[in-house]
Amino acid sequence: MRKEPLSSQLKGDGFTRLVHQTLDKWHVPGMAIAVIDGDDTWSEGYGYANIVSSTPVTPSTLFYAGSTTKAFTAAMIAKLTEDPTRDIEWGTPITQLLPDGFSLIDKSVADQITVEDALSHRTGLPGHDHASAHTNVRENVRRLAHLPMTAKPRTRYQYNNLMYVAVSHIIEIATGQWLGDSLARSFWLPLGMKNTYFSLDNALRGPATLAQGYYYLGWRSESQDEKAYREVDWMPLEEVSGAGSVITNVLDYTKWVRAFLRPQTFVEEKIFKSEETVRQLWEPRTLMPSDEPFIGPRAYCLGWRTGVYQGVQFFEHTGGMNAFGAQLLLVPKLQFSVIILANTSQTSNFAAQLLAFHLLDERLGVPKSQRFDWNQRNWSVIEKEQKRVADKINYRPPIYIQPTLALGQYVGTYTNAGYKDLTVYLDNGGVLRADRKDMTWPEAIEFRHVTGEHFLMVSEHHEDYGAFCPDVYEAEFRINVEGKVWTLGVAWERAMEGKKIWLQRT
Repeated sequence: MRKEPLSSQLKGDGFTRLVHQTLDKWHVPGMAIAVIDGDDTWSEGYGYANIVSSTPVTPSTLFYAGSTTKAFTAAMIAKLTEDPTRDIEWGTPITQLLPDGFSLIDKSVADQITVEDALSHRTGLPGHDHASAHTNVRENVRRLAHLPMTAKPRTRYQYNNLMYVAVSHIIEIATGQWLGDSLARSFWLPLGMKNTYFSLDNALRGPATLAQGYYYLGWRSESQDEKAYREVDWMPLEEVSGAGSVITNVLDYTKWVRAFLRPQTFVEEKIFKSEETVRQLWEPRTLMPSDEPFIGPRAYCLGWRTGVYQGVQFFEHTGGMNAFGAQLLLVPKLQFSVIILANTSQTSNFAAQLLAFHLLDERLGVPKSQRFDWNQRNWSVIEKEQKRVADKINYRPPIYIQPTLALGQYVGTYTNAGYKDLTVYLDNGGVLRADRKDMTWPEAIEFRHVTGEHFLMVSEHHEDYGAFCPDVYEAEFRINVEGKVWTLGVAWERAMEGKKIWLQRT
């Protein structure tokens, strides 16, 4: 075990040097870290919240917290289950709570999906993130009725943000108020979280500085200048709702995390009636794939993941928004937690993961020779994704067939009730393109001809692995008997294993 208090190590040059080395390696401009160790709490900021103005990150700096929001959404449902005047339980079918606002492609399956299924990612619906649009919560929930399923309910873990949006809609219908107001009254105010927000406008009006999000140009060989970063616009949050709308700082998150480490706090503050309600949130519901360095299977609970690391059970969740990343790691047995927020997409998560588990290794006294190499693991994931994309882009069919029509005849707007519109146009250089600026995750798309009516859609975006390489989707146009293009199929969803989403030309 460690020979000195962890707080002493955190204040030392060794940890500070490791943080800066990690930020440099993953090209993350700034990061805030908080650590809870028993009764002690420590926090610090590193790097820049804004590069241009040289604004430093402090523990008070605000960041998008992404999918760590899901724990609040699940907790809000837990609070409603305690209210005997409301007909809401974990096993309540969503169609019962949203009789006119929720359905799936298979109506009989939709009738089976419960609140618990949605919160634990076991509905049978894959991610379909490309279907999420800049619109209101109600309209994004209605989009679910048109999205293909890839599993039977309760048979497979498939992470789905839109299902959390559906649960957000349930809460707003049940309470008659915006989810942000419900969370503030139910959790943030009782716990003293004064700098936590559910909308970009409210965060900008608050007293604390909101970090600027960035992506590093050098990953894509656009620049080899180590200071070459590009600002990414702050994301609107209306349509994301309970899937990822929280903006906060590490100081506020320590209050939220401490309540989970000491569940009686929720009862003392009259947030929940019973500690059993808190335990339900951490009950494993859906088995997840597992790999090193975790021991045995992992599981998704309700807004939390759980597993075993170095012989201790942990609970955690990551968050990723366009140019922001978050990491929460809790070990109840040790009364220990690490909270990290930073201002790039995906690379923030790689950096935060390494630092969070480094701190847990220090807390457990794991010898350095036995520690897992997170950098190596994450680089191998990146290289695998880059190879997948390169193989797609460089593929040449054994028989090449020219497009049936001139490229200008493929131009038009194509629509799908689940995936909205895709407007295809020719740029000034005669290249077929499409822009999806009105979607939650915006894309700039170039069509590259493969053979016949088959194209490859090369998508530029900033989230996830878009920092390292474009994404690619197979696309196919179909021509009717009149010799006109009438439909476009796009393999947006990987879980569909090559099957396409079909959009009709309007």
